[in-house]
Amino acid sequence: MDPIGRRPVAHQTLAQPTRAEPRPAANTVQTATPSQAVGHAQKSGFEAAGVKAVQAPVGTWRAPADSELGRVINGMLDRLKQCDIKIKGDTPESLFRRAILDNKHVTNEQLLAISKVTLEQLDSGPETRQEVLKKIPNARELPVHKFTVALMSAATGIDAQKLSEACPDLGITGAPGTPLLYAAKTERMQRSTALHDFTDYLRGAGIKGLNKAVWGVENRVLSAAVSALGGGRY
Repeated sequence: MDPIGRRPVAHQTLAQPTRAEPRPAANTVQTATPSQAVGHAQKSGFEAAGVKAVQAPVGTWRAPADSELGRVINGMLDRLKQCDIKIKGDTPESLFRRAILDNKHVTNEQLLAISKVTLEQLDSGPETRQEVLKKIPNARELPVHKFTVALMSAATGIDAQKLSEACPDLGITGAPGTPLLYAAKTERMQRSTALHDFTDYLRGAGIKGLNKAVWGVENRVLSAAVSALGGGRY
């Protein structure tokens, strides 16, 4: 479920050299000024053939890599790389990059707040755990649960095993206390559930506006409906 001139060329009239002044040889090496070098490197591959683009550190479009936010983002991504489970072609890392990190509606402040969420803020509670495991005894063994736990664990820094123990409902479609509570069969719905659980559980932990940033609406039920129908702002 998916969001992403030509410069005017200054013409200079070159003065003709006098006879007493020899023309520079064709292979004369000229040293570009720093501003010329930067301008040349910023051209696209079509405009500056042979110039290899420098790879910027991850997340620098949001903040410098050595800033607090840069370190938080790189920590999230390093942890995400530890899980290679795929659902509908996405790993937790690729889904996080597309839906959260590259989503212009998700703010830097929200990312910093996510990194500080605690297990106590996410804990589903004994009643929910009991209800989920009674209806879906193998909930913690499902790939979608492991995928969702990996996504949440990487973003918050919470231990994945502790998170799974506290929240067996992560990745389960529907809601405890309602007739709609089941393990989705299709990968499309599994991926939708994983991402919506990520945004909505964090909303419940105090990260306001995350549902709206990803789904276009903050309300828990309405955002779940948008998710199930394949919508989203990413």
